[in-house]
Amino acid sequence: MSSPPRGDFISTLVCSSTQTTRTSVKVKPVGFALTMLVLILPSAGCGHNGSSGQEKPAIVVFAAASLRDVVRDIGGRFSETHQVDLIYNFAGSNTLARQLQAAPVADVFLSANPDWVDVLDRAELILPESRRNFLSNRLVLIGRKDAEFQLSTPDMLPTLAFTFLTLADPEAVPAGRYAKTFLQAVETADRSVWEAVKDKIVPTADVRAALGLVESDPSIIGIVYRTDAMSSDRVQVVYEVPPSLHQPVVYCAVALKSRPWPALTAQFLDFLQSLEARAIYNTRGFVVDEGGTRPLS
Repeated sequence: MSSPPRGDFISTLVCSSTQTTRTSVKVKPVGFALTMLVLILPSAGCGHNGSSGQEKPAIVVFAAASLRDVVRDIGGRFSETHQVDLIYNFAGSNTLARQLQAAPVADVFLSANPDWVDVLDRAELILPESRRNFLSNRLVLIGRKDAEFQLSTPDMLPTLAFTFLTLADPEAVPAGRYAKTFLQAVETADRSVWEAVKDKIVPTADVRAALGLVESDPSIIGIVYRTDAMSSDRVQVVYEVPPSLHQPVVYCAVALKSRPWPALTAQFLDFLQSLEARAIYNTRGFVVDEGGTRPLS
């Protein structure tokens, strides 16, 4: 059964044994949000269904918004086999890293690029030996299914009759950074595509918010990950961005220091690289052969 949001930056808080889900829309300042999270997490674990009243261990996972569906899938499998609850917080990697800098209340951080893990490393909040690149993705240009956008080459993007081009914040969110690099790399007759369309760009807090804007209006196009496009039945891929036109999309996983369940956390990180997890990634459209699937040396 659903309950009202308790901490607006918590995209989804799930206790796997009861399937309780809390969702929210607005984003409030980080200080307020962190206060709410710290209040919520101690009581967010889900107890056994039996009469003993004992609580299962709970692993808190902070994950990039683009991982929302696949991490839920993998977390469900892990929870069943290890008798542990998974509590999720999904947002842009930059937002998550800043939250963890202010209050390191997560066991695991799954970032959409290594840079934000570096930030936590410099703050001495992570276990460096647990760090690993485990996944990759593709960028795509999308429009709503009832729109008539067609694009054969990316230099023609400025000629499309769109009102806005939405993407995750290009100054902070990994998906937005990759998108900006792509747009800057493609040249029109006299300038880059980025320069040609920048006045129509609408940045969002994360890549799923960009997807939502495209779903809402047939005149809006967006740049998201391929996996985000696959998660929606309302959008279509207009153009798949060649990986050579932006820096590699690399998802990085790491454990945080001084948390109550280090052994279970290590097992969860290992499970992210298991054959079972690979099958789930493939189903969801992720790339497992480019982002790296081994711990960093």
